[in-house]
Formats: sequence, C-alpha cells, structure tokens
Amino acid sequence: MDSMNGSARRSGNGNFFPLPFETTGPKNVSVISRRLLRRVAIVTTGTSVLVAALWTQTSPSVTVALMGLLLVVVLVAFGSSLDRTRRLLNATRDPIARDRSTRVGLAESVGLRGDADKQGLLSERMRRSLRLRDDESAVLELIAADTDTPVVLRAITQLLANQFPGAQFRVASGVTTETTEADCSWLISPPSQNDRGWTLEAAVGEATVEFDPEVISLGSDLARLALDKARSRRSLRYLADHDALTGLLSRRAVLQALDAAMHSAQKIGLLYVDIDHFKSINDRFGHQAGDDLLVEISERLREDAAESTFDVRIGRLGGDEYLAVVTRADRREMDTFAERLAFAMRAPFNIGGVTISTSLSIGSSFTDTPELTSAEELLREADVALYQVKRHGRNAYRRFDEELRSWSREQQELEDDLAVSISKRSGIHAQFQPQFDHEQTLIGFEALGRWYRQGVGLVPPDQFLGVAAERGLMADFDHELFSHVANVLGQLRRDGRSFGLVSVNVSAERLERDDFVDSTLDLMRGSSIDPHSLILEITESSLLRDLAERGARLEKLRSWGVRIAVDDFGTGYSSLSYLRRLPVDIVKLDKEFVGDIDTSDQSRAIVRAILDLASALELTVVAEGVEREAQFEILRDLGCDIFQGYLLGKPLTLDDAKDVAERTFEVEDTQPTVDWDSLGSMAVELSTDLKPPK
Repeated sequence: MDSMNGSARRSGNGNFFPLPFETTGPKNVSVISRRLLRRVAIVTTGTSVLVAALWTQTSPSVTVALMGLLLVVVLVAFGSSLDRTRRLLNATRDPIARDRSTRVGLAESVGLRGDADKQGLLSERMRRSLRLRDDESAVLELIAADTDTPVVLRAITQLLANQFPGAQFRVASGVTTETTEADCSWLISPPSQNDRGWTLEAAVGEATVEFDPEVISLGSDLARLALDKARSRRSLRYLADHDALTGLLSRRAVLQALDAAMHSAQKIGLLYVDIDHFKSINDRFGHQAGDDLLVEISERLREDAAESTFDVRIGRLGGDEYLAVVTRADRREMDTFAERLAFAMRAPFNIGGVTISTSLSIGSSFTDTPELTSAEELLREADVALYQVKRHGRNAYRRFDEELRSWSREQQELEDDLAVSISKRSGIHAQFQPQFDHEQTLIGFEALGRWYRQGVGLVPPDQFLGVAAERGLMADFDHELFSHVANVLGQLRRDGRSFGLVSVNVSAERLERDDFVDSTLDLMRGSSIDPHSLILEITESSLLRDLAERGARLEKLRSWGVRIAVDDFGTGYSSLSYLRRLPVDIVKLDKEFVGDIDTSDQSRAIVRAILDLASALELTVVAEGVEREAQFEILRDLGCDIFQGYLLGKPLTLDDAKDVAERTFEVEDTQPTVDWDSLGSMAVELSTDLKPPK
C-alpha cells in the first residue's frame, strides 16, 4: 500500500507490520514548510506596510529606530515559528520516543498508572492540547477508563475527527480496507496464533486538509497504550482461565463452563477423570516425569475432544484429576466418548526415554433436564461414579444411575450417623484380638475399632473406616476409641485384673494434631493406666510425612513408658535410615508377606531379611494375619517374637477377652495407682522384653 507513506507495510502473509506512525514523507514535510512560509510572508507584508506608513509620517531618525524595533520583533516571531516547526518535525519522526513526562501522562490517561488527581490534570492538559469542546469530555473519560478496547479506539477516532472536520477517520477491521483521498484509518490486525493481542497501525492516505502531527501522534500513542493494556488484560485472563502446566482449562474456568452450560444447553454430561496410580509414578520416576506425563495425557485428551462431533470443554481440576463438560450429546454418545478417552491411554508414553504405562478411571453423570438439577449435584454424581470405579479396581468407566443414587443416599446416611456417634461419644468401642509368643502364651491384645450403629447394629470396619477417613472423622474416631480403651484398662487395673500389653492404632490424622501428645497423656492420666502396658501402632507412611515433628511427639510419649510400633512394615518406605532415626520399639509384618510365606520363597526371604534387620536394631517383630499352622511354624523358626491371627484367636468382645486374660495372668485383689508425677520426672528406660505387667 504505497499510498500510505510507509506508515504500514504488508508482510508476506498479507498482514501489516506494526510500525510507528510516520509523517516524514514529502507531502507532510511540504505541509509544515507551507505553514512556515505563510507565516514569514504574513510578517514580511505587514512589516513593509508599516514601514511605508511610518516613512511618510515621521522623521527619518524615528523611522530608523522604529524599523530596528520591528526587525527585532520579526526575528523573534520568525525564531519562534522556526522552533515550533522543528519540534513538529521531530515529533513526526519519532512520536513514540517522546519525553518521559509526556509518555507517563499518556499512560495515566488510559488508566495504566497514576492517581485520580494526576489523571484530572492530564485530562485538562489533553483538553487544551487537543482543543476539545466541553461536549467531548465524555470521550476523554472513556479513553481514561479503557474498559472496552473497540470503544476506546472509536473514541480516539472521534477525537481526531473533531480536530479535522474535513477528513475521514474510521476503525478498520482488517487490511482489506483501502484508503482513499482524505482518508485516515486505524488499521487493526486481529490476534494471530502466536500473538493473542491486537496490533494497531495508523495509516494516512491522500489528505486534502492539513494534519497537526502532534495531535495525530498523541492519538496514536493513546491508541497504542490502550491496546497494550488490553493485551496485558487478555494475557492475565488467559493465565487465569488455563492450567499453567497442561494448557487445558483451569479449575475455575471449567467449573464456569459447567455453570454456563447449565443455563444454555439441554443435554449436559460430565466426565470426572482420574489417572490411575499417578502417585506411584511420581514416587518411582520423580515429579518432573510426572509433570511431563500430565502434559502428554492432556494432549491426548485434547485431541480426542477436538475430534468429537459435539461440544467438549476439558479442564484440569488439579493433581491428576480432570473434568470434561459435554454438551449437545446424548447418553450413548457420552459413553462412547468416555470409552475413547480410556482407549487413548492404552498406548504407553515415552517420558525422557522411559516407557510409562497408565490408565484412566472415569465416572460420569448426565442430565437432559438441567432446569431440574444443579451444577453441584451433577458434579457430585460424577464424583460418586468415579469413587465406585476406584473402589472396584480402577481402569474402568461408570455412569451414575439409580443404583448409585440409592447407594449414595445410604452412604450419606452412614456418614451422618457416624458423625453423630462420634460427637455424642456413643457406639464407638473396641474388640480385642489376642497376641501370643512363640510358645503360644498370651502376651496381650490389639484393640480394634468397632462401631455400633443405632438402629442397625455392628457395622463391619471396611464399611465405615474409609468413610471416616474421607469425611475427615478419623482423628476424632481414634480419639474416642483410645478414650474407650483407656477407661477399660483403668477399670481393669482398679479391679485387680491384668490385661497384658494392649496395642491401639493411631491414624495419621490424629498424629498430626498439635494436641496429640497432651490429649493422649490426659486420657492415660485420667484413667490411671500403666503406660508400660500400652503400645501405639503407627503406619509407616504417616510417620514419614513430617519425620522430625512426628518423631519428636512419639519420643515424648515414649519417655513416659509407652511403646511405639510400626504397622504394616515392609509395604511403605522401609529403610535402615528411617528405623534408626524414628523412636520405634516394634515392627509388625504386613499380612502380604505372612499370607504366602509357606508357599513363596520370595516372601520367606523378605521376612527373613526383616527379622535379621530387627534383631540388629533390637526391635521386636509381630506377625499379623497368621491363619495356618505352617505359617506359624515357619515364622517361629525364623525367629519371630509375637504372633496374631485367626489361627490363634479371633477378635473378642471385652467380656470374652477378660475371660481369656484371667486364664493366663495372675489376678490380685488390688493394684496400686500409677504415680504419674514420678513417671514424668525422668525418661523411662524401655525394654524389648514384652512380658505383661502384673
């Protein structure tokens, strides 16, 4: 477009390069030159007329003096005009590179910086500089507010049109608009694939009026600043709406998409997606490999969504969870799409030269009557369906249906009843499974948490323990269980009965509470039980979440005589380093190794290694899950210390456990109350000899 004086040039793809607005071509220089010559001619003509008049009316000496004075005035006026011309030419050559104060003022005028007082002063300056009429104040305020970029550009166009009534100013939507005589346009290129912002250029065609370069440059600067601010806002909006790692919609954006769909679509489906065993992948290959895997999985999800014949908005909820909002699809189409997503994960991923295989668990919900449901309910239904998939082995797809609705209702009632039982301190009690030494002599019991549900009866542990953990009730449940056990042991001691050593499980949720140590000691002190008779069982993983802090808490209890056992040893993060640093007295072999020790050489070798390790560290080893005589004999021959399982004894009620204890332990008329003050005065030396106290 040669007629545009070089202010914008076409690139190879037909777009305009964003160049500074220029008016240094011959036409514009001639305009400024004509202004200077016209002013010089006016001054010269006026001076000549005045000199002729004075020559005829005054004496020669006075005339010469007046002529000298007039010459000085002419030179000053000429110098002023020349200086103004020089400034105009400099402004046209580089209008963007103005002095700093002017650029700061322009930035303030579009709301980029400055306070209200400064902006008010700037507005007044612009009114004078642009010679604005009073009725144009609203246009200036619109520019300063900068709430809508197209509106701002039209406002700037209006300002320029007011300054040059004979010219045509308009906002061009692209490069197809041809400039004509007396035509000036703002050329705006829409966002490209690599640049999400808009590009503005000022182009001037053949003009029949004289343009003030300073005014046009000021308007150009304003327009550029407005677009820069819009580009920044658009970039921030993109970051807020998209996940930084995968580029998919962010949690906020995908939930907003769901809300929008609930008000506009007739058929809405949700797919709640979870990557199977992602934590294990992170632990095995590292977090960087995990992040790279998330990126690759997200790309496959994005490709499948793009190939769909219906609308799909996929976002990452966080971690390894995704949510897909499906609209304009029926149930069958949504099911097919979910199966296609799962199938896309069948091919392994190459992450940093390592082959990683994974799968998806997907739960879904669907409605064709969005006016009768809510986004929260639809999301909850998809979550319930996903939960069922994960409960039954993962790597599957399940849609929420009436069967799940009934199960969900029952689960909600169970959660509510469990919360009530804990808050009212009713129904939480223990059954006691006996533990024996290698001669099958009773050593003590493990207290197993049980819940008697009002109106239902005894609830199996596998039906409520998971619910307690998910609902955040596990710490309170453990506290009530320990309170119950402490009361039982205190009463038995006051009755002169011995119960041997008693183990009680402590969840990670209770261990991480700040009042764990104090509340445990308070319950023991209040029941007056002997701390030497108590063993607290902690899972391996819960100990290692905050090794230093949790180790210090357990060490404080250990100083009172309480023993610490690591439950399910061998399945988590077992190492010599951890066992050396943690305050541990006992390790409990996991059932996984005990279950096939009589049939698997590998399990037998692992148990032998654990027993050798425990012996070197002077730790007691308990084998749980002993159900066959062959298992007991192998474990006894390998040197295991204590045995627990259905072969030797099932969990017993309190009364039955008392009967078993009476047949083993001596019964005294009374037993002295524990002196807690003396126990707390010094650390208690612990022994690995687990003979029950008398």
